Amino acid sequence: MIPGGHGSGDNREKAALTGVVFGLIDTVVTVAAMLASNSSVLLADTCKTVLEFVAVLMAWLAIRRINRGSNHQFNYGIGKLENLSSLLVGLLMLLCLAIIGVNTVRNILHPSHITGIGVWISVTAQVVYAVVNGFLCLKNKRLAKQESSPIMESQARLFLTKALANLFILISLLLSMALASYHWALYIDPVASMIIGASILLAAVGILSSSFYDLLDRTLEEESQFFILRELAKHFDQYEALHGIKSRRSGSHVFVEIFLEFDAGKTVGEVQKTINSLRKNIEDSVKGSRVTIALATEPVV
Repeated sequence: MIPGGHGSGDNREKAALTGVVFGLIDTVVTVAAMLASNSSVLLADTCKTVLEFVAVLMAWLAIRRINRGSNHQFNYGIGKLENLSSLLVGLLMLLCLAIIGVNTVRNILHPSHITGIGVWISVTAQVVYAVVNGFLCLKNKRLAKQESSPIMESQARLFLTKALANLFILISLLLSMALASYHWALYIDPVASMIIGASILLAAVGILSSSFYDLLDRTLEEESQFFILRELAKHFDQYEALHGIKSRRSGSHVFVEIFLEFDAGKTVGEVQKTINSLRKNIEDSVKGSRVTIALATEPVV
């Protein structure tokens, strides 16, 4: 069972499903606006929106798989699954960046004024989705902090990128129409696409770097080790001997196994009270940790 329990998993799944629903509507509206216009930035927006929808859909499927499988069968693999999903989101962002880059170069070489009713459809959609994506960004960021979830963090970054892109596209469309009498206004569309590409690049680099790092199993930081030893020291009079500590970080999750020997005269209730206190204090001190305390009578290798 992952840290945070079944309830937290349901919260993440609901948040991701909300993103999928809004993303699907956004994709349909964006495609319609692109087909009814002659705007290079709307073509770039369509490519970006479709890829972002795929990224959000993948995140929802990953979270759904985690919730359906959180039955003690693959604790050590859950962190990897979340980070692989985040990694794929980053790769999709790079693909999106490549498409926008090619389109931008083409429209710089052959600029034209934006036309069509699709421009006005897009203006309305950009205003609405700037608000929607901003809300989804804050919601996913709050869940990421509460549950130490890399997939929620990647979703928060994705929705932040989408909200910023909505604002950029809205400004570029309004400027292109307002300044249509000037020749240099022909380049507003492709320049706006370039700015969108830069924001996606920054987000993709951040996601890829954090995902690659978290995919590596590694030992705990000294600060986390100190918290564990501190709690054991506080309870030193409640057990006979410490026979070993095994710990490792897998993705966003920390797994700690502590092997203790207790006085044979203690009742089961007294031993369980000590175990519960130790587990709670360590899990509260070490974010994302899952602590197992086992009974032992000799050192564990």
